[in-house]
Amino acid sequence: MSDEVSRNAFDDPGTLRAWQRARRRSITATTLWILSLPGFFVLETITWESLTGGSLPVYIMVLPILISAVGVGVSDSRRVQLKEMRRILAVYPWQDHPPLKNATPADINYLKLPDPDDRAKYISVVVRRYGLTGKHWRSALSNARTRGFMFAGDPRFAAVVALRGVDELGMARPTHVLAPARGARPDGVSEPAWLRARAAGISGESAFSEEELRQLESEGK
Repeated sequence: MSDEVSRNAFDDPGTLRAWQRARRRSITATTLWILSLPGFFVLETITWESLTGGSLPVYIMVLPILISAVGVGVSDSRRVQLKEMRRILAVYPWQDHPPLKNATPADINYLKLPDPDDRAKYISVVVRRYGLTGKHWRSALSNARTRGFMFAGDPRFAAVVALRGVDELGMARPTHVLAPARGARPDGVSEPAWLRARAAGISGESAFSEEELRQLESEGK
């Protein structure tokens, strides 16, 4: 990431490269998981026939199918997450956040980001990144809490967090979600902030228009 704050995060070439790299990894992982299924089948067939001399029973393939399905689901979830990140990064600029004080291991998955309409107020968010778990992820978040990090977005709705020292992008969501009523701006959210959240697709509004919602209600759906 460049030191200069850009108009939006995607204006920074480093951000674009990091996002594209993450997307390639997600697509590659999904492809490999899909291809793993015939690989499991061939391996188990050869092993079974060499041990028993008979044909491979169908039930033996249940576990490999489940493993492949979970792998595809996780990697594809990351692809969907990256798609949402792209909209946020195309609307919001990066903001530097200083180290967090009084951080404890118990809340290692949580960060606090400033309210865009009241910089003295902080919003608690939980950070997630599909495909990166365990010690690596905990270490990355711990590093961010103690050394600072960058974020783009509105923590009242959703934000993208870039962990310094780790070339990874994580999705941050508030622990208390705002629930706008059919296009109505939530209390405490300014008009500019609301318009920006809508432009980024993170406002939480229904995908249906008022007319479409009325039609669905009349049909009992």
